[in-house]
Amino acid sequence: MKLTKDKKYYYVEPVEIEIYLKKIGKVRTIVKDLYIELIEVEPINEKSKMIFDFFKERNEPIDIMEIQNHFPEFIKIIYDSYYKNMDLYEKLSMYMKSGLSSNSNVAWRQSLYLNELLLKYEPTIASTRYIGDFQTYNLNYNIIKLNEMNEKFLLEDSTVAYLIKRRNMAYRNKPRDREFDKLVELWEFNVKENIL
Repeated sequence: MKLTKDKKYYYVEPVEIEIYLKKIGKVRTIVKDLYIELIEVEPINEKSKMIFDFFKERNEPIDIMEIQNHFPEFIKIIYDSYYKNMDLYEKLSMYMKSGLSSNSNVAWRQSLYLNELLLKYEPTIASTRYIGDFQTYNLNYNIIKLNEMNEKFLLEDSTVAYLIKRRNMAYRNKPRDREFDKLVELWEFNVKENIL
């Protein structure tokens, strides 16, 4: 698979492929890497752009605890949308701050997995009208951080499917990448097989 960008901007999902070796009459399993490009998240409006720009200039993930500190006009909106999971957002904020200060792979892993969990509770009024898709922005940020550290990690199948969907939407008007499509098809087959 030809990569047009730096590998750190891809999530790599291992895909098992079974090959029948006719000469010896055996089936062998090989693993090929499915490179899923991380599609950049754009702000949805001026308020969202203000928040995104603030964190991008600092080269930080978007922390809703910090949004409330720097943009107090969003406190009520954030509370109304996230009060049920505020304890998880506090933990996420702690891990992100730890990752930023110490560049700890453990902190970035914890941040990634919490972010994966919290992504399941989107969209909210806060994200669709004010902040923007900060969860996907953070997901990409975490993956890139771990890639820069040469850390091996795996995402949940639902998160991988989400990244594939975002990549396919971004590439919908471009020529098909047959190798990518074939690996996605095999990955989807393996996921279904594992469920059964």
